[in-house]
Amino acid sequence: MKLKEAKKKYEGNWIAFLIKSNGDNPEGEVLDYDKDKSALQERLRQKNVKEAYITYAGSYIKAGYEVMF
Repeated sequence: MKLKEAKKKYEGNWIAFLIKSNGDNPEGEVLDYDKDKSALQERLRQKNVKEAYITYAGSYIKAGYEVMF
């Protein structure tokens, strides 16, 4: 599964993604996902997962809000 597909499928969740090939849209597999990042990280520790790309599948900014830098 491509990372962009995983983000679309698990939108609104934190995902742990095991990257199998590099690139702009890497190929890999979703190891686990959860709306709560801490719960996801705890399960990964319990499973002794050493390597995973953890990312949020969705917008960091709530609708109606703006960010200035």
